Amino acid sequence: MRVPLALLVCLWAGSARAQVGTSPPLPTGPMPALEQGTAPEAPPPRPRMSLAVGFGASLDATGFSDGAHAIPAFFGQGGFGDGLLGFELGAFSTAASGRFHASDAAPIDRLGLDGFFVVRPAAGAGRDDARYGMRVVRTLAAEVGLGYERDGRTSGAGSRFQIHTGARVELPLTPAGRPSELRLRLGFRRAIGLYKPEVAGGGTGAPVITVGDSNELYAALAVVF
Repeated sequence: MRVPLALLVCLWAGSARAQVGTSPPLPTGPMPALEQGTAPEAPPPRPRMSLAVGFGASLDATGFSDGAHAIPAFFGQGGFGDGLLGFELGAFSTAASGRFHASDAAPIDRLGLDGFFVVRPAAGAGRDDARYGMRVVRTLAAEVGLGYERDGRTSGAGSRFQIHTGARVELPLTPAGRPSELRLRLGFRRAIGLYKPEVAGGGTGAPVITVGDSNELYAALAVVF
């Protein structure tokens, strides 16, 4: 019984050595990038965003018999996209009530909200040119979109949907190359009503006022980041 047992042990040892000798070699080439600790690719940069607040004047003839008057106006704007095309939301309001005391003056207060595209035709011109003039040229823009406006007086109010149009230019106030910029925005806004609402005039027997279009000029401080 001792001889067969020794024979079986020898056969088992030889089989084990054969399996070790035929095992596939370990890889010796370069490891994949992630296994070497290389960071994954960075996501694409997000569009730049902007916020602006400013004041101006609304040239409004509604409620006046002697033509347009300058009425104080407040503006707030915010959006994204600082290249060829961007999108913004804008809010504005005027304060005419109590500022004009002529017997035939019945101005209205306006409160509006617009959503519009901003198109900058020269956004890609001289992108690497850091001269101040080129930085200003790249901000030249036209605006087009839609809006809603609430028009009223103490005695009554109306509303209208409108087409938003406008133009702007921005003057940089910070050095070039900064991730965030402070700019002085100079703009023009004109909202063309899709219809003309009517608002009751002030006082008994006063005629009904038909609300027309207005033109706004404004200056705003804008932060682009």
